[in-house]
Amino acid sequence: MTLAYAEDEVADHQERLWSPSVGDSWTYKVSVEVAKSTTLPSGIPGQKIEELEGKVRATYEQTAVYRGFLPLSEDGPKAHAFYFSNGEQLEEIQYMLIEKNAVKALGSKQEGKNPKRVISLSKPIPIIESGWKGGEAFPVVMDQSIGGKKMRMTRWFRAIGWEDLETEAGNFKALHIQVTGMNGGLELKRGYWFAPGTGFVKEDKKYYLGDKMIMNQTRELIKTGKQKPAQ
Repeated sequence: MTLAYAEDEVADHQERLWSPSVGDSWTYKVSVEVAKSTTLPSGIPGQKIEELEGKVRATYEQTAVYRGFLPLSEDGPKAHAFYFSNGEQLEEIQYMLIEKNAVKALGSKQEGKNPKRVISLSKPIPIIESGWKGGEAFPVVMDQSIGGKKMRMTRWFRAIGWEDLETEAGNFKALHIQVTGMNGGLELKRGYWFAPGTGFVKEDKKYYLGDKMIMNQTRELIKTGKQKPAQ
């Protein structure tokens, strides 16, 4: 992977950044590394577990499917809904607002074996904007609503720049973004790559407790496709 575009060469996209259709799917290879004393997710079809020096790595495939413009809850606002599944098990729903030149996060809902209530943000948070240039950094303060309780969070966003990214699904020109902040007592360091017209092609997420890394999760696109709409 090489940095391919200087700040003054960032493309001014005239078309929409992203226009997914219902049933569009993205399959990712996921790798999770944790300390040996940490319990890994179980029962994921095709999951491979390896023991490394002082840690354990699990790899498996995850598929995201776009289900349309849906409400976050019975009386909640609508957003573009992406269903993430490990095999046949729905694990998470991510809610976003997709505008011509921006993609914004609005909330999420954990599913799986232990479903939880929707986590909604107090306002849509930009996670991609076509005008972002390498080197720009800014804080984002947001309130999360979990079961009626509000929790204030601060995240620092930094646009690294447009990069040429090689994946199993193909080669992409992608905007690389880094996000840092605190999740409870853990420090979060997250990077993701977004390719206009395709979506999110790679993610790298690390959690730290002090100077010790607790978890490292990567997700990289291996193929795109189409699924029939859910009945």
